[in-house]
Order: sequence, then C-alpha cells, then structure tokens
Amino acid sequence: MEGGRPRFVRWTPGMVNRLVRALDVAVLLLPVVVFAMPGGRESPLRAEQAVLVGILQAWVFVAVLHRLLAYRVESYGGFLAQAGHLAAGLAVAWAAGQLAIHAFLPGLHWDERWFWEWHGLQGLALLNARSLVTFAWGWASRRRLLRRNAVVVGYGSTAARVLERVTAPERAAEFNLVGVFAHVGSPVRIGGHRVDGDVAALEEFARHTTVDLVVLGVPWSRAPEIFHLQERLQVVAADIVAPFDLDAPAPPHANLMRLAGLPSVQLMSRPFKGSEAVLKLVQDYVVATLALLVASPLMVAAAIAIRLDSPGPVMFRQPRTGFGGKPFEILKFRTMTVDPSDDGAVGTRTRHDPRITRVGGFLRRFSLDELPQLINVLRGEMSVVGPRPYVANMLVQDERFAEMVRTFAQRHRIKPGLTGWAQANGMRSAALRDPGNARRSVDMDIWYVMNWSLWLDIRIMARTLVVGLAGRDVF
Repeated sequence: MEGGRPRFVRWTPGMVNRLVRALDVAVLLLPVVVFAMPGGRESPLRAEQAVLVGILQAWVFVAVLHRLLAYRVESYGGFLAQAGHLAAGLAVAWAAGQLAIHAFLPGLHWDERWFWEWHGLQGLALLNARSLVTFAWGWASRRRLLRRNAVVVGYGSTAARVLERVTAPERAAEFNLVGVFAHVGSPVRIGGHRVDGDVAALEEFARHTTVDLVVLGVPWSRAPEIFHLQERLQVVAADIVAPFDLDAPAPPHANLMRLAGLPSVQLMSRPFKGSEAVLKLVQDYVVATLALLVASPLMVAAAIAIRLDSPGPVMFRQPRTGFGGKPFEILKFRTMTVDPSDDGAVGTRTRHDPRITRVGGFLRRFSLDELPQLINVLRGEMSVVGPRPYVANMLVQDERFAEMVRTFAQRHRIKPGLTGWAQANGMRSAALRDPGNARRSVDMDIWYVMNWSLWLDIRIMARTLVVGLAGRDVF
C-alpha cells in the first residue's frame, strides 16, 4: 500500500467545483469580449453597459446552479443532467439581463440579431465547456484522482469494522487505504489487513507518505484514548475522524459527518485543501522569485563580506523540522564563528554573544541572514509566511520547546515560513527565551493555521517589512 511522498497540493472535490464555477463565469463573459471590445461586433450597448450585463448574468447563473446543488462532483458525470442545470440557470440569467436592460436603459434601440447572437454564444459555449468537464471528469474518475489516501489506526472489532467500510468495493473511488496501524498491542492483522506498526510507526510513515485522512478505529466508550491519539497525531497534516459505533447512537449535540456511511466526528481538518493550497503555492513562488531578484545584489555583497570577515563557509546549513514533521536543511548566511559542537539548542541569548562575527552582527540586526531561505521556498520546503521552523531540540530556559507546549506539533501541519503571525507580533529571538512568550507564539501559529487567508499573508508580509526585520529583540 503506497501513498507516495507527502504532497502539499492535493486535488479535492471543492477544488474541482471551484474550477467548474470559474469556467462557467469565463464562458458567460465571453460575449462581453466579442461585443464590447474595440473592433468587436456591433452592439446596442456601450462597452461599460455590456460588462455590467455580463457580470449580472454570470452572478445570477452561478447563484441558480448553487441552489440546484449543481456544483457537486457527482453532477459532472452525466451530460444530460448538466444540460438541465444549464438550461435552468441560463433561463433565469437571461431574464435578469433583459429586465436590467429594460429597467435602466428604457430608450435603448432593440436589436433582435444582437440578442440572439449574445445569448446563443453563451449557450453554445457553455454546452461545449460542460462537454469538456464531462470528459475530464470521466478521465479523472477512471484514474481515481480524487481518492483520499486513508490510514486506519485502532484495535479490535471497531477498527475491523472501519476497515470493512473504507475498503468496500463501492468506496473504491473514494478511499485508498495506504496503512493500518495498531493503537493497542502488537497484532499482525486487523480485519484481514496487515498491520504496519504502532502509533510511533504511523508518525514516521506520515513524514514520507501523503496521508489525507486518519480514521481512529477506537470505540467511543474509550473517549480518553481517542483524544490522546488526536494529540499524538496533531503533526500529521490530514483530516482526523473518529466514527461512532453503529450499535451506539451518536450524541445529539455532536458535529457529525459521514465517513463511508458511518456517523463520525471530525476532530481535526487538513489545512490548505485544494485551491487554497494552489493559491498559497503560487503566492510563495511569485513572492520568493521577485524577492530573490530584488535582493540578489545585496546577497552577493553579504556573501563577499562574510568570506572576507572570518574563516568558514558563507552559508549556514542546519536541520529543522518542516511540513508533516519531516526534517529539511535550512539555509542562512553564516553569522557566527564555526563550532561543530553547537547543535543550536540554546540559540543566541544576547546581542553581544561572542560567537557572532562583525559582519554577522550587522546581518542579524536587519534579518539579512534569513534571505537564503527564499531558496528553501523555491525548493518547496518552506513558505514565505508560516510558523518559523525551530531546531528539533530547541530549549526555552531549561525545557525543550516541543515538550513544553502540548500543541506545538500542530505547527507542522503546514509548511514553515520565513516569517509568521507570531514574528510579525514581536515573538522573535529574545522573546522566545521566556516560557510565557514561547507558549503565546505557538498559540499565534495555530491561530494562523486556522484563520489563513491571502489578505492575512499580505498583512503579515507588510508588517514584517515595516516592524519585524529589526528591533531590540532581533539579534
């Protein structure tokens, strides 16, 4: 059972629905290009009027199809069903467009030929676009591109029952079982499936395999075990679901979903699903590429200064914990004298640390030593904005950071960042030497994961440039 190496971007039903909706809007606005652009076909509408009518029709069409539940992946397999949805949406959209024209442009010279060309173009283009959607959906379904890589962890009859449901033939296009792990004991098989190890083995497995869904096959009569497992697996960037026993009714107040026909509670949700992951990835590559182009002269000058100032390499490389708990090698400009025995656990406690070189002090004061991490972003190991990656055994006073805060591992459910919500709010360097601030920084990181938006990333980047690159706590 293989799930492939961990991937940040995954196809999801929601992502497909948004692509189909965007295609519909683009097709409905096609007459605007034909009739409103300079040199286009004659129209009784001025360019700005044609744009407004096209936008109104697109908005009404999408709203109607939403009410008809037409933007659902199961609707794309049959062309006739889609044609019915298109006919209903177009009828209402066309009526709305004509009402708007008659209400706001009462003296408009009516051109019947224009009317049929405009609406005929929309109808034919939509039918062709949806034919393409039907073909693409059939191709994707045959290759099972939307299957979720599922892992079952648990024991006994509950786990066996979950496995039976997840691997049922009628669920083959929905789930791809990539691993089975035992929560209690060391069984060789559960429900006829080979056991791949214990929970610790699952944590290691998830570092090297794409896991979309973790199903906890533990009876709810042992709820403390379920929540303990949730805490153990918080580093795994996947949906974590705990089904209820079929023999026991689910609590009426529970926020339920259905998993392979079983009533379930979703304990954790995978961040950056579908189109959000694509948007985040595009943002990372665009920002990192532009930043490297702008900063390249400064980086060359920094490299020359480091080489002339002290013996040792220009780049400092160190293992850090990344997405899904998988280690990667972070890149920085070297700012200290070379010490092979320094594992980075203690870090820099003061601005006047004797290990810091003259050039290193200047680079650290303005955060210029972090610029090589733009290369980490282009490698796909980091994001421009995200929780900062720390050394695995980093100490806060005399206690390991990762053990001091129970929710610390949740930071690894997304890629680490050059900057983050915590850093933009002053949680850098000296601030993290205080246990209270260290806990607050983790809370800020988790808040960022739960509340991500493109606008939030822009705010964080802007705030970092204005107030986060330098200051008394940056050294």
